[in-house]
Amino acid sequence: MRNSLKSVLFGMVALSTLSVPAFADGYTGAPRTMLFNPALTTCLRDTAKYKKAPPYTIGFSNAGLGDSWRVVMLDEIKQGAEDHKDKIAKLIITDAGHDDSKQVSDVQDLVSQGVDLLIVSANTEKALDPVVTRAMRKGIPVIMLDRRISSDNFVTYVNASDPMMGRLWAQWIVEKLHGHGNIVLLGGQAGSSPNENRMGPAKEIFAQYPDIHILDTVYSDWSPVKAKQVMQAVIAKYGHKIDAVWSAHGLQVPGSIEAFVEAGFKPGEIPMHTTADINGALQDALKYHVPMLEIGDPPAQGRLAIDVAIKVLSGTTVPCVVTVNSQIGLTDGDETPSVHADRAIKDMVVPNGPPDLLITNDLGPTYNPATAHIQYPH
Repeated sequence: MRNSLKSVLFGMVALSTLSVPAFADGYTGAPRTMLFNPALTTCLRDTAKYKKAPPYTIGFSNAGLGDSWRVVMLDEIKQGAEDHKDKIAKLIITDAGHDDSKQVSDVQDLVSQGVDLLIVSANTEKALDPVVTRAMRKGIPVIMLDRRISSDNFVTYVNASDPMMGRLWAQWIVEKLHGHGNIVLLGGQAGSSPNENRMGPAKEIFAQYPDIHILDTVYSDWSPVKAKQVMQAVIAKYGHKIDAVWSAHGLQVPGSIEAFVEAGFKPGEIPMHTTADINGALQDALKYHVPMLEIGDPPAQGRLAIDVAIKVLSGTTVPCVVTVNSQIGLTDGDETPSVHADRAIKDMVVPNGPPDLLITNDLGPTYNPATAHIQYPH
């Protein structure tokens, strides 16, 4: 556990463990983060000491359900447990409401209930580190999902490759601007690993171009409402000096674009945006002629985490980091030397679908998070 996972690139689980997202046709190969890994070897975790016979009790400590992405991700986990009901006797789910203290208590409670394995999506990296570390020391394997802790004291981390997303978004912006321009960083939740592990690598890209200037860094807490508020202030200060908005996800993008529209920016004048998953962002890109790069952060990683949990409890070697595949989408005419589309955004969008629809779910085209009642072992 002492070798830093941050110093290795990405492994993968067999693709047969993850079904194709309902709306994703494009790229269907192995995760590119694994294929493009320049290292001679990848970090693998021997899980033989965790091997035990089913049925299993699995605990899931969720940071919270503060946005539509996390709602769908939770349904993906439930579906994963249902898929493996022959081996999973019970899935116990807790919700911390995005409160660190509550989540620490939740993890302690799950440990006291004698779960065979923990899946944890940490509200913030540092606050959850001690309690996750203690669980590991008690012999309970922990899988981090979407959000990791600051140390490497877990078995594996299932995510959509935050560094890849951050760097690729940044490189696309740099190339679209030909190395000259002004950027606003629109973050999600400060201190959460998806935000920090996307924004940090993006800044490394921007730092290599002396004529790229970061005007401001603001945070939205993944909310389009808060994004609109913070971007209104940024627009009031910088106006048409803003050439691009690097956004850490798509959840906040509709709010940002709305702020530009209400500030008087006409279609074709709104700066380029980066995004992930959210139908409303793609709808706005087409409606207002906003250059946009979509990189999927599929909530299907929730179901993948259950697949990985079964592998760990069966004693199968797993990668130290497991990445779910991501589609790359672009508005027409906006490819750059480094960034090419798997699909056009006009083909990914659901024109008449709700703005908060996640186009990267794999729960089927009829899935509706507002009415879904997934029967899972609990």
